[in-house]
Amino acid sequence: MKGSLPQNQRILCLFDCVVYISFMKKSLEHLPQEKQAELKCIVPIICKMCDDVEMIVLFGSHARGDYREDSDLTPDRKSGAPSDYDILVVCRHKSSVAHHLLWHSISQQCNGLDSSIPFRIIVHDIKFMKKRLKEIHYFFSDIVKEGCLLYTSGKYELTPAKELTPEQQLIVVEEHFEHWFVESKEFFLQYKAAFDRQSYKIASFELHQSAECAYKTLLLVYKNYSSHDHFLVSMGRKIREFLPGMEEIFPCETEADKELFKLFDYAYIGARYDPDFEISKNDLEYLSGRVKLLLELTEKLCGERIKSLKKDCRGKSGHSTSGFRSSHTDPYRPLPERPHG
Repeated sequence: MKGSLPQNQRILCLFDCVVYISFMKKSLEHLPQEKQAELKCIVPIICKMCDDVEMIVLFGSHARGDYREDSDLTPDRKSGAPSDYDILVVCRHKSSVAHHLLWHSISQQCNGLDSSIPFRIIVHDIKFMKKRLKEIHYFFSDIVKEGCLLYTSGKYELTPAKELTPEQQLIVVEEHFEHWFVESKEFFLQYKAAFDRQSYKIASFELHQSAECAYKTLLLVYKNYSSHDHFLVSMGRKIREFLPGMEEIFPCETEADKELFKLFDYAYIGARYDPDFEISKNDLEYLSGRVKLLLELTEKLCGERIKSLKKDCRGKSGHSTSGFRSSHTDPYRPLPERPHG
């Protein structure tokens, strides 16, 4: 392929111009021939329409090989879809990334090839990518470690950093908290406005987004990792690995509790696209109490994490960030029982 480098080549990067991609796979052999052909077809389209392309990378489930076909999903499912082709395009200049009409046209051209599944294209400039990898942003680190290189100009390297200093960790964590927790609070305000208008369907979506952003805040602040999906059940599972006890935020002890949580998680899709989606005022009042508690705990726990990192920066010890039960004798504020009917 044009611009690719030999498999065993290594170039020492002293400046920001000549480097080598040492992690990503160069082969699509793990995919069926039809998928390989579809992916190869988009490379000349992208490079012809944008003359600033440095890399094109397949990432996500098709790069890993754990993608889902339509045949893998049950016909009566309420959520879930066949896996798209996830494509990262890396440009040299930020101005190329900001050319939204161009990338809309490129996406249309690629998706007009009559491929079996859609192409989902994201675009970033090389400086942005290097910054995120330096911060050990796991979304981008995973792309480099698991991705398949479809095209490279051979000029740049994408290499995940090994470890951040406490000072670097603090900067990254505070940026994550300031962005995602503010988003979470904003969505909660939008929920209350929709609830007051009795727009319960829209309110359920806004409330779901508030909970999702709070979960992402915790994941990013504690692990510098954010889930690729939008479903609370999977994010909650990841959070409980390092903050045991968070299952008490959304109790699922009874079948009624389980069904309500499933309905709430489905609100991300159902509240927007399912004309039969319904949720009651009582259920929303109960769920909003749980989400409000989630926001309170998120703020408290992230504050502790940031305080701990500041101590590290000052060279102090005696902190603990492995969990929160040690520092909170009773972190869960009692809430009213879930209303019925």
